[in-house]
Amino acid sequence: MTTDDTLALLGGAPVIHQPLPHEVWPPPADEAELAELARQRNTDISIRGNAGPIGALERDFLDFLEGGARFAVTFNSGTSALFAAYFALGVREGVRVIGPALTYHAALSPVFALRGDVVLADIDPASRCLDPKTLEAAITERTKVITAVHQWGHPCDMDAVLDIARRYGLRVVEDCSHAHGSRYKGRPVGTFGDAAVFSLQANKAVFAGEGGILVTNDPLLHDRATLLGHYRDRSRDAVLDEDLRAFWVTGFGLKLRMSPFNAIVARHALASFPARKKARHHCLNHFTRQLRSVSYLEPVHTADEVDMGAWYGYKPLYRPEAMGGLPRSVLIDALRAEGMEVGAPSGPRLGTLPLYSGAENPLFPGAFKEPSSPAPGSHAEHVEQHALSLPTFTDWPGDEPLIDAYVEAFRKVERNRDALLRHAARLSP
Repeated sequence: MTTDDTLALLGGAPVIHQPLPHEVWPPPADEAELAELARQRNTDISIRGNAGPIGALERDFLDFLEGGARFAVTFNSGTSALFAAYFALGVREGVRVIGPALTYHAALSPVFALRGDVVLADIDPASRCLDPKTLEAAITERTKVITAVHQWGHPCDMDAVLDIARRYGLRVVEDCSHAHGSRYKGRPVGTFGDAAVFSLQANKAVFAGEGGILVTNDPLLHDRATLLGHYRDRSRDAVLDEDLRAFWVTGFGLKLRMSPFNAIVARHALASFPARKKARHHCLNHFTRQLRSVSYLEPVHTADEVDMGAWYGYKPLYRPEAMGGLPRSVLIDALRAEGMEVGAPSGPRLGTLPLYSGAENPLFPGAFKEPSSPAPGSHAEHVEQHALSLPTFTDWPGDEPLIDAYVEAFRKVERNRDALLRHAARLSP
C-alpha cells in the first residue's frame, strides 16, 4: 500500500506535473526578428565580406566586450573559429596545446586537424576549469598554447593562467562557448587571452543556430584567422599585413564564413541577452540556495571574484555516500519518475574518446600523436562520475514554482533513501 510520500518510481504520485521539456531553448523569434530575416531573404542571401548583418554583429559583439577586443571575425561555427585561432597562433606538427581533461570535445579537437598534439591537464574541483598547478606541471619545450575553457560558464583563474603563460612564453586561447557575459574580477571573459572564441550554436545563451566568433587584439592573429576562413572582399578589405593581403583572392583555401541569416538571429539574441541573463541569475541563485538543504547534493560553486554570465546548464555534484552508495543511475531514474528533467552531463572526459586516446591521428593516416591525460582518480573523473545536469531556468519569476518543485523532488528522494536502496539491490545481478 502506498502513501502520499511514496516515490513515483515505486508506485507513488510524482511531485512535478509540468510536461517536459522544462528548458525550452532557443526561445521563439519575435516579429521584429522574423521580419528582418524575411527582408534579408528578399534583399541579399549571399555573403559579401562583412557587409550587412555580419558586420553589424561583429561591431555589436565588440561593444558587448566593452572595448576589450579590437577585432571580431565571424565563422560558420565555434569549432571553425577555434580552428582559425589555433592556426593563427602557429599550431602545427610537433606543437603541444594544453587544455582541460573535462570539457566539450571541440574545444581542442581542431588541434588534430593541424597535426598538433593535445595534452589534457586536470581540472580544479570547484570551478571545473583548468587547474593552474596541473597546467604548469604539463608544460614541456614543445608546448606553445594554453586553452582556457570557461567551463559551464564559470571563468578560469585567469590571473594564474596568464602568469604561467608569461613565465613560459606561451599563448592563450579562451574558449568562451559556455560563458557569454561571464566576468572575471569585473572584466568580461574573452578579453584576457591572445584570442578568444564564442560559440553561437543553438544551445548557447547568444545563439545563431550555428556560428562562432573569434576576437583578438593582435592584428597578425586577426589577419591569419581571417584568411583561414574568408577570401575575396573580406580579406581584401580587412587584412592589414601587406604580405598576407596578397592572398586576398583565395584566402588560405577554405570557406568557413557565417551566413547573414545566422548573423541576424545572433544580433537579436545578443540584444535580448541582458534581460535573459538577469532572469537566469534570479532562477539559479534561488535554486542554489534551496539545494543547500539537500544533503546528497553539492550545489554549483561560484567563486567570489566571478560572474557566471548566462550560466550553461546547472550541474551540481551528487554525493553518493549521503545516500548509502546509491548509484547515480538509480538516483536519476527516481528523479525522472518524479517529473524532473535530469541526466548525467553528455560530455565524457576527453581522454576516454578515441580521437584523444588513440596514438594515430585519424585525419592523417600514419601520423602519430602523443596521447596525454590525467591518471585515474583525477578531479575530472570525479566530476564526470558525479555531476547531474539540470535545466538552465530562464523565466523569473515564472519558473520559481517549478524550481521549488524540483527541490521538493530532491527532498522526497532523500526521505525515501532506504526504499530506494532496497529497489537498487533488487536490480543488482
